[in-house]
Amino acid sequence: MKKYRQKIYTAAFLILFFSVSVIIYGNDDGRTGRTLKSSTSGCGGCHGSSANTGVSVLINGPDTVTAGQTAEFSLTISQSGKTGAGLDIATRNGTLAPVSSTIHLANGELTQNTNISMNSGSVTVQFNYTAPGAAGTDTLWATGLATNSNGGTSGDDWNWASSKRITVKLATGIESNNSLVNNYKLAQNYPNPFNPVTKIKYEIAEPGFVTLKVYNSFGKEVASLVNSKQNSGSHEVNFSGSELASGIYFYKITSGNFTQTKSMILLK
Repeated sequence: MKKYRQKIYTAAFLILFFSVSVIIYGNDDGRTGRTLKSSTSGCGGCHGSSANTGVSVLINGPDTVTAGQTAEFSLTISQSGKTGAGLDIATRNGTLAPVSSTIHLANGELTQNTNISMNSGSVTVQFNYTAPGAAGTDTLWATGLATNSNGGTSGDDWNWASSKRITVKLATGIESNNSLVNNYKLAQNYPNPFNPVTKIKYEIAEPGFVTLKVYNSFGKEVASLVNSKQNSGSHEVNFSGSELASGIYFYKITSGNFTQTKSMILLK
């Protein structure tokens, strides 16, 4: 009976040891949900209880991306004396895709395939960000881990990257801010006089179909800047008169029952 119990205890110990080993070493292929998008614990609990400012985690890439377009970004993780790295990259509205072969997509986020080797205490990975189809702002978050590449967690350090804010612009040059506005408004273009590009700002109180057109002094339409349904909020569009002659032009907005016309001067 004693030998039988001893075998049971031995088996239980092995099962427990194996389970603990899986918990400690089973995340070599990365974890998601570790960025400030969804967690304030980061890599804590496995690789140190709190962020270490000695670990540098930097997101690099454009500040502005056209709606629906893809741009390449990079993440650099650095800490003196460390030999490996792990990471988690997340976005609010866009979509991510790996460029470097050392990372992969999981649960909509990017993480390492396995411990990534550092060179002189630093490593950089590349990834693609595809902007959503609507204009606005988006955010990239990242958490970086610096390891000793020994299969354990002792001595590992981690830190958050500063959140990367991205402005998403429409391909037409229209920018939108869906903040609450109470009235319809067409602002005076700026600069005015202009040569050859000027900005026209307007506000829409209710979602609806909007047209914004430019006419010459004879009443002939020379440009259609907006001809689509838009959300309420503040909007901005660029107008180029590079193909037009100097003179006075009129721009007219229509949205629902609201219509307004203003003049501007193209001076070459």
